[in-house]
Amino acid sequence: MSRGTPRSWRAAALLVATLLLTPAAPAAAEPAPPPPAGAEAALDRLAKDVDDARHATEAAQQEYTAAAGELDRRRQAAADAARQAEQQRGRLADAQTEAARLVAEQYRNGGLGTLARLFLADRPEEFLEGRQRAASDSRSAAAVLRDLREARNRMVLSSEQAAQAERSAADAADGAQRALDRAKETTARTEQLLATATAEQLGLLERREAALADSAAGQLLAAGPAGPGGGASEAGRKAIDFALAQRGKPYLWGGAGPDAFDCSGLTSQAWQAAGRPIPRTSQQQWAGLRHVALRDLRPGDLVIYHGDASHVALYLGGGTVVHAPHTGTVVKLAPVTMLPILGAVRPDPDAQVAPVPTEAPPSPAPETAPETAPAPVESAAPQG
Repeated sequence: MSRGTPRSWRAAALLVATLLLTPAAPAAAEPAPPPPAGAEAALDRLAKDVDDARHATEAAQQEYTAAAGELDRRRQAAADAARQAEQQRGRLADAQTEAARLVAEQYRNGGLGTLARLFLADRPEEFLEGRQRAASDSRSAAAVLRDLREARNRMVLSSEQAAQAERSAADAADGAQRALDRAKETTARTEQLLATATAEQLGLLERREAALADSAAGQLLAAGPAGPGGGASEAGRKAIDFALAQRGKPYLWGGAGPDAFDCSGLTSQAWQAAGRPIPRTSQQQWAGLRHVALRDLRPGDLVIYHGDASHVALYLGGGTVVHAPHTGTVVKLAPVTMLPILGAVRPDPDAQVAPVPTEAPPSPAPETAPETAPAPVESAAPQG
């Protein structure tokens, strides 16, 4: 028995291991697990739902950022108008004081008529000189009265402008609050959708995004040894350098650095660092900067996404962009085709392409590679 026991134990252990590692047959009452194709389709649906929710969230956040900026401008305008009105009230008070002095002086000089005063004067020549001065004073009186009327008109106008600026600021505050409420609602929907996903699904989505970033990095390296900025203007190269230096920093709604960014915060600060201030939000950048055809993209240009211009990225060349994607991510690289493209804008349309630094080794491929890479996107993506 002592010789047979080990063999029996090993056999039992092998049987137990086999049972643990072999999937048990499902009970008749339980449905069979979905095939891989079905799981992939479910993941695709989840990814689309998440993308749609994030798109709505980012659109609302960009709207609020623009509304908050407009509110600040209108509040400043209201404060300036109030100061102007106060200055006009001071000028009106001065004009009223001068008019009161003139009236009092004329009252003191009243009495006998002009001819009687001439006859009674000890020295008529002095009286005539006084009449000349009186005539001059009369002209001064007209000027004082004119200044008084103008001061009153300016004060009334500036007071109306101040009141209008106050109303405008109040309207902007209401608009900003509505935009903030929408942003909070869409953010809550996005968080709720992500909360319903399984940990496995979330992991797969993260791996998809990581794969996109890795693919973009590979495309950028394949664009040639000139690297990012090849074919860019001098300012465009500075914008690229700034944006690439922010990689790994977290996304933050309304963030404009230095520690966190949203999509338009990154692009606006990149071009600010390049010495060319541009509008703050993606919609304002789309509306306020010169549009360029996708086939003419050069590094440093901004690529605008979605029909509502709710996302923006900075083009690096080689079919790659750098951007701040959404809450929970960091500034990273991505293919230019990552989202539906609306179009592209150029912050420095009149700048010439800067030569590639002499220390950079020559590229075996022509510099037109970054220009032609996004051409297929133009035919597939809607143009704004």
